[in-house]
Amino acid sequence: MRSGFLGSGFPRFAAIVVVALLVLDVAPIVRSAEPNRGGAGSPSISLRQVHMIETRDGSKLWEVLADQVQVNEREGFTVLTRVVRPIQIAFYSSQGQATCVADRATLDLTTKDVRLEGGVVARSEQGMELKTEQLRWIAASRRLQTDEAVTITRGGLVSRGRGLEAETDLERVRIFENITSQLRPVPAPAGRSRPR
Repeated sequence: MRSGFLGSGFPRFAAIVVVALLVLDVAPIVRSAEPNRGGAGSPSISLRQVHMIETRDGSKLWEVLADQVQVNEREGFTVLTRVVRPIQIAFYSSQGQATCVADRATLDLTTKDVRLEGGVVARSEQGMELKTEQLRWIAASRRLQTDEAVTITRGGLVSRGRGLEAETDLERVRIFENITSQLRPVPAPAGRSRPR
């Protein structure tokens, strides 16, 4: 068991969850009366309607809102799932941030890496949009990665391909293979007519 910041072996993530319960009025999911025996498939803590923030050295790594969270402390990961609303997660770096939605996310409790799955859409503060079915955010480098098909939209430029690595703010993006790009007209802002 990892050493905890509350001492006496209290796990760090469990302490964060306790704080979330107290501060954010998170309601625990009622589980069956069967005691948790710590099996591979059984979470140690289940929560619903959760808002979590992860920091490292005083700066935010990510911030997440999720309908349902299952913490598997022993196995070292947390699973967030969509019940009604998609999972919303913002990733932060010195370059900027990306805000993502997905149907499911897995948080590695050791590395703080995040894997998003199912209808993933990421948007930067500058308006760039990334769509894919699976996306990883690597905490150590604060970069986004995938091996799946991707669509990147920036203004009227739409690029598609397979495999990607990008900075968190999506300003520098590298698509690895099968790259195609198409320039589409950008709609005029509301209230302005096109010149004749």
